[in-house]
Amino acid sequence: MSSMTIHRRNNLFWLFLVALIIAFLSLVFLAPAEKILGEAIRYVYVHVALTKAGMWGLYLSGLLGVLILITGRSKLQSWTQLVAWVSFALFLAGGIVSVFAGYASWGGFPLDEPRNRAMFSVIAMTLIVLIANNWLPWIRVRGFLYVLLAGYVLWIIPNTPLVLHPGDAGGTSPSATIRWVFLLLPLLAFLIGAWFVWFFGQRIGDRRKE
Repeated sequence: MSSMTIHRRNNLFWLFLVALIIAFLSLVFLAPAEKILGEAIRYVYVHVALTKAGMWGLYLSGLLGVLILITGRSKLQSWTQLVAWVSFALFLAGGIVSVFAGYASWGGFPLDEPRNRAMFSVIAMTLIVLIANNWLPWIRVRGFLYVLLAGYVLWIIPNTPLVLHPGDAGGTSPSATIRWVFLLLPLLAFLIGAWFVWFFGQRIGDRRKE
């Protein structure tokens, strides 16, 4: 493969990321305001998108963890670790934005609100698994921890009571446009996360070849 072809592919690779980010931000700022929340819904748009994308990534790491349990492949473990770290970053970013969303929507951010406590517990559990998997020498045990983490996220979020947080506000909105925004933004955030997984995966692979 010629250097010109490689350079062109690299440019397209970065342009894809820029396009995803522009699409995400454009959707956030061009989406309609909500009747009750008004412009504060833009914080909610971002919070929900990043949180959902992070959760989907953690579910994916759980599925990959099952494959690690079956195969014991170290390369698969390395990719799964990347997926989990990027998913953690997305979920954590969603949590940070939720603070702004809370102040904009409720005038504060109550730490004892059930969904907020659930978010903190997911962040803590994910961090524990990620740190443990940097030290544990047993590949299949690492895979099991990813499965355990995904199961925990899958269990705690639906089973946490709603107090201040609404239910599926996006999916039940009378506005078709708002429903589409709540559908498309998490998909775009997930694709941005996938870009970073691939980017860091290639960088790590190149270093191992040196």
